[in-house]
Parts: sequence; structure tokens; C-alpha cells
Amino acid sequence: MAEDQDSRTEDPTGKRVSQARGRGQIAMSKEATTLIILLMATFTCYSVLPWTMRPMLMLMRRFVEQPERIVVGTEPNFEALLSEIAGALAWALTPPLLLMIVAAVVATMAQTGFVWATGKFDFSFNFLNPLNGIGKIFSTKQMIEFGKGLIKAAIVGAVAFTYVSPELMKIETLTGMDPRAMTHEMFAVLLHLMIGVLLAIAAIALFDYFYQKWSTLQSLKMTKQEVKDEHKNADGDPHIKGRMRQIRMSRARKRMMASVPKASVIITNPTHFAVALQYEMGTAGAPRVVAKGVDFMAKKIRDLATEHDVPIIENPPLARALYATVEIDEEIPPDHYKAVAEIIGYVMKLRKFKYAS
Repeated sequence: MAEDQDSRTEDPTGKRVSQARGRGQIAMSKEATTLIILLMATFTCYSVLPWTMRPMLMLMRRFVEQPERIVVGTEPNFEALLSEIAGALAWALTPPLLLMIVAAVVATMAQTGFVWATGKFDFSFNFLNPLNGIGKIFSTKQMIEFGKGLIKAAIVGAVAFTYVSPELMKIETLTGMDPRAMTHEMFAVLLHLMIGVLLAIAAIALFDYFYQKWSTLQSLKMTKQEVKDEHKNADGDPHIKGRMRQIRMSRARKRMMASVPKASVIITNPTHFAVALQYEMGTAGAPRVVAKGVDFMAKKIRDLATEHDVPIIENPPLARALYATVEIDEEIPPDHYKAVAEIIGYVMKLRKFKYAS
């Protein structure tokens, strides 16, 4: 296993990364997500909760200042009171909870983008094997995560103690203070503590983010042979591609040779080149090249033309020019109209003379 890992020296290809995303194997730092959620929680506590908690505080103030005016003796009154409490509690907690959910989603999407990991839905009976579960618990990855958890707890605890210890003497003096002043001081201590903890978690999250990137890249690395095999599969097997090319060329030649008996004239070099032209009187288009060949293929075109009584005219310059510049099923260019017209006119005179005799 170690030797196999040592041989994985190549960066993953785009296809391998895409397949890993389909399985949900994506670099994502849980610590970064936790940091974003805690930042949103801090913002919520100091900006949103004081606004959403007002109905609940007003209700509690009624309980403290005017308890005699709260009637719960009858069932309708009791239900109305419970409904009022539930409404105030929902209004107090729903916006903060929605903000927490949005923060979690945004933190995840910012790291991974939108991923539809269908591979996560694949069911395997190995999931029910307790030995596999034990193996995952004591795997190297889980041991690293456990170690990271201990280090994170130690760092956050040390930072919290460092920030709180200077405030311990101040906390002892709060008991004799005015309630509003005491509340203000307590909030200041908590804010001081929260800032220290967030800075510590931010440092951990930054380290964990780059570690997850590196770890995921290492797990996706490939051997040189895997890269070659993937390129071969992407480009196609050269032997199969060659065979398919031969089949296509063979079919194209058959279609081309099937057009030779319908040609109007064959223009030759006389032996190296042969170009078959087709032209129908009364049509608007120019003559078309329906077949062409060189050497052996030129001989086959001539033989087939002779067999089907298609006229063969020797014109080496025109044959070479048409072979080089015009593809099969294309019309001849205007540069060759005059020369081809003279040949077709000559062929038609021959046919008229033949039919007349």
C-alpha cells in the first residue's frame, strides 16, 4: 500500500476530479464553516436578538411588574397566554436560526460550490459490516481528525483563559454595581472573550482549509500508468480508431466507385490520375467531381468506366488540377469551366455521332 501511494506522483486529471466530486470527495474545512457560523452567531447576539427579543421581554416584564393582571383561571385565557408566549418565542428565535442556516449553507457553498454527489446515495452492504465501521473509527484519517480536535480544544481553552483571567478580579466587583452597569460590564467581558475565541478559531480554520486542500489532492493523485490509461480511454484505442478509419474509407471508396458508371466523362493523366465528372444538361450547377483516384485507384476508375462505356479523355494538366483542388461531390471551380466545357461538348458530339450512326 505504501509502495502504491509512493507511485502516485501525478496530479489528478479533470476527469478524476469530476468523478471525485460526484462521490462527494471534495476539500472542505469544517473549521471554516464553524468560524462563519460563530461570526454569524456573534452578529446575531449583538444586532438581531435585541430586536427580535423585544416582544418576549415585554411579556416577561408583564409577568414581573403586573402579575395580578394576568388571568389564567379559565381554559381560553390559559390557551391565549400560551399562544402569546409561543408567538413571542418563535419571533425571537426564528430569524437567528434562519441566519445560522444561511451562514452554514454559504460557508459550505463557498468552499465546494454546488455539488450533486449521487455517489453518496449508492447503497452497499459493507455499510452494515461492523468491522468496516471499526476500521473507519481507527483509520489514519480519523486519528488525524481526533488529534486536530484535541489541539483545537487546547488552543481555544488557552485563549479563553488568557482573555478571561485578567477579568476575574473585575467580576468579583460586579455584585455591588447597578444592574444596568453590571449588565454592561458582563457584555463587555463576553465580547472580549468572543473576539479572542474567534481569532483562535480563525487561525485554526485557515490552517485546516489549506490542509484539507492538500489532503484531498494527495488522495486523488494518480500513477503515470493511470494517467496514460485515462488519456487512452479519452482519445480512444489507437487500434480501434485505425480500424474505424479503415472502415469509413472503405465505405467512402465503395460509394465513390458506385458513382463512376453514372459519370459523364473520366479525365485522366493518362495513368497516374483519374477524375470522374458528372454533368446533366439543363441544370444550373457546374459539373461535379463524383470520383477521383491516383495510381491503383485511378486504374480501377478507368477499368470501371470502360466496362460501363463512360468516355475517357486524356488531359494531364486538367486531371492533376482537378484532383488537387476539388473534393468528391464538389462542383468544379470557375477557373476550369472553359476546359471542362470543351471536354463535355466534345463528349456530347461523340454521343450524338454514335447514336446517329
